[in-house]
Amino acid sequence: MTTTTNLSAREAALRASRDRVLGAARDRETLLAQATGVRMIAAWTLGPAPRDPVRHLEAAHARARVHLVRLTEHEAAREVVSVMTNELFDRLTADPPQPLRRSAGIHQYSYTPRKILRRVLDHFLDHLNQIDQWLAWRSDGVVPTPTDGWVPSTVTLPDDRLPLTRSDLDAWLWRIDQAARLLVQRAAGLRAAELDWPPPDRGWPLRRVFHHVARSELLYSASLDEALPGDDPGERYVEACRRLGEAVQAADARGDDPAVVYSGLYGVLRRADEVIDDALLFESELLAD
Repeated sequence: MTTTTNLSAREAALRASRDRVLGAARDRETLLAQATGVRMIAAWTLGPAPRDPVRHLEAAHARARVHLVRLTEHEAAREVVSVMTNELFDRLTADPPQPLRRSAGIHQYSYTPRKILRRVLDHFLDHLNQIDQWLAWRSDGVVPTPTDGWVPSTVTLPDDRLPLTRSDLDAWLWRIDQAARLLVQRAAGLRAAELDWPPPDRGWPLRRVFHHVARSELLYSASLDEALPGDDPGERYVEACRRLGEAVQAADARGDDPAVVYSGLYGVLRRADEVIDDALLFESELLAD
């Protein structure tokens, strides 16, 4: 259970870590960019989600759609840099985890309106296909065949910069809505044993996969509406700290709710205090490198 005392104490630790990051001089731009990602990921994770992964998928798509319908309001060819990086992806998904290091450099994600639509749809289709492969693996021992034909967020295709008309967007949204509906339908038909089956290669159970899909759809869809302002790394980091501070206060006020989970980008469920501790750990790793 997360208590007010726990979160209050961690707010002080977050302020102290922020001051150390802002006071560091070596590899300052890389440090600030990675630390900005750390803070924003923690803020996203502290957004409460339903414990039931099917309800999480439904709720996330409803929220994401609010952003997706506004994509024609953004400049089609302008590539907006995200706070997410390849290095943070590795830190959050590697097993066993490796420390986050300034010396690794930085490889940032970026988005345009069409790229967001592409990533959302590809992500749904990729994990929709995964359901059948995981079920065959569990029941018949059929090892999955990799089907990663999609292009990651670090790559921008020429088509990603093309104009996006209202009719174009409507066609994209129809496809995305159908993919989201099919994924929810398939997920709802799974038994608890199928949701929680641990693949023999230490891969993710489907329950984790669905929480990951739900959280990631919001990352993609809101990446233009909620982009950090400006280009100054220090100012962007301070804004990320402010947003995380608001998320911590909201979690503190929410208290303990057994129906709510805090899902990371990659489907790991955490308590609010653990989310903050992760952010503090990652910043300490960056400062130690």
